[in-house]
Amino acid sequence: MVARDGSCLIRKISHYLDLTEDEKRLLARLEETSRKLRRDEILIEEDGELREMFVVSEGWLYTYTHTLDGRRQVFEVHFPGDIVGASQAPFERIGYGVAAATEAIVCPFPKRSLNAIFSRSPALTALFYAFAVLDHATILDRLRATGRMGAAERVLLVLLQCLARLRITDPDRQDGLDMPLRQELIGDMVGLSNISVSHALKELAQAGLIERDARHFSFPDLQRAQTQIDFSDRYYAIDTSWFPRQWEIA
Repeated sequence: MVARDGSCLIRKISHYLDLTEDEKRLLARLEETSRKLRRDEILIEEDGELREMFVVSEGWLYTYTHTLDGRRQVFEVHFPGDIVGASQAPFERIGYGVAAATEAIVCPFPKRSLNAIFSRSPALTALFYAFAVLDHATILDRLRATGRMGAAERVLLVLLQCLARLRITDPDRQDGLDMPLRQELIGDMVGLSNISVSHALKELAQAGLIERDARHFSFPDLQRAQTQIDFSDRYYAIDTSWFPRQWEIA
């Protein structure tokens, strides 16, 4: 079992909720087994059966599909602390594929393991619902960017979204990140070619919006970068005032 103090899932959720010991135990049960993934290894095939969900313990994963002409479209990137497959829980078959963007460790658990959480913790149930809504909102942000923004702004959006997500489990993180995603994968997130992503990164650097040292990206003026594309951090602070707690349930 992954130690609770070392659990990315518990660390992520504790960012939003003061967890009870019972809630920590419920979450820890989702991480009782683990599986290593190689970079580019497919975790779930497109249109495959969704028998299990996965907590991301280490590394980055992504969800994708292929269009009729064979092009890949990337919907989401999954970071440590995320639950892969949660948005597809109502379906017997998953509507997309899931692959490892880096070497990774995931903790598989059957869908029925959520029963105890949903029946015993109204607050965790509300938070899982909120995560699904947030994931949908960030995808819409990228779709809007693809239709209305230039290449440099689209790539900047991807970088800022990744930084925002990493800050949830690493609150001491400064204004930078190590970016393990290949340029073609970034392009598949926002409808750009590999060459266009490369040119966009150079444009962002020349404009002083990013600084790059190999795979490390930093933002000399994070506020300016966010203002440049009217960036909204959907994840760091969410309204939990409406979340029910156990003692409020009749």
